[in-house]
Parts: sequence; structure tokens; C-alpha cells
Amino acid sequence: MMADDQLENVDPDDISDLLVKVEKSFDMEFGSTELMHIFTFGELCDHIANKIQLAHSNDCTSQQAFYKLRDAMASILQIDYKTITTSSALFGLLPKQSRRSLVKKLEVHLGFKLHILRPPYWASVTLAILLVTSCAALFFNWQIGLLEVY
Repeated sequence: MMADDQLENVDPDDISDLLVKVEKSFDMEFGSTELMHIFTFGELCDHIANKIQLAHSNDCTSQQAFYKLRDAMASILQIDYKTITTSSALFGLLPKQSRRSLVKKLEVHLGFKLHILRPPYWASVTLAILLVTSCAALFFNWQIGLLEVY
């Protein structure tokens, strides 16, 4: 059970937006009077956890993630969700010419960043090393130029 922290000075529109995102994220809906007895953040968290346990009691997290991502991709790509399997190649589902826009649509649909379009770690490290080396070389070249002037 979570600590019951009172929600004070909260804009009702912010709470409405939060509830919409919770419903979308967990693929559930709150009834029109279902949350009338909820007054604290802890009560809300407990209610959501209980609702999820009832709906997905035997599902594992990776299974839920797969189905959520598959449904989002099928919706965004407008394809039959049954064609997407764990062995489906991402480059086949997300063609290079529209990859960025499709990933952004997926992120909006899911409500969080996927971070799948980042450069490989080795490329980032190599570029960082080149940047530091270039700055150092520029600094030392500038120092040598000052010595020649004097």
C-alpha cells in the first residue's frame, strides 16, 4: 500500500490528462463513477494496480510490452497485427524513407520515447573523442601562435 499523499493545488485538467494517459497506457477504462471514492495519490495507485492485476494476472511484463507495442505498430502502420511477430525485422516494418516520422507517431501513441533512432554507442564515443581532440589541438595551436607573436 502506498503512502496517502493528498493532492493539493492540482489543476483538474492535469488530472484528466493523466487519467487519459493511464487508460491508454494500461489499455483500460475507468467508469464514470469508478474514481469518485479516490482522494489521494496512494489510493489512485492502489486502484490502478488492483485493476491491472485483475485484467492481466497471468501475463508477464515482456508479454505485455510485446502486445502493447505490436498493437501500436499495427495501428500506426495500418497493417494486420498478426503479421508482426517477435522475429519481424524492424527495418522491414519501418522503411528508411519514413522511419523518423513513424517512430514519432509510435512514441505519441505509446506515450513515451523509444530511443531506437540513436546512433550506436561506438559512433557517439568516437565523435566525442574527435571533438575533444580537435578542441585540444586548436587550443595548443592557438598557444603556439601566441608564442610566435611575442
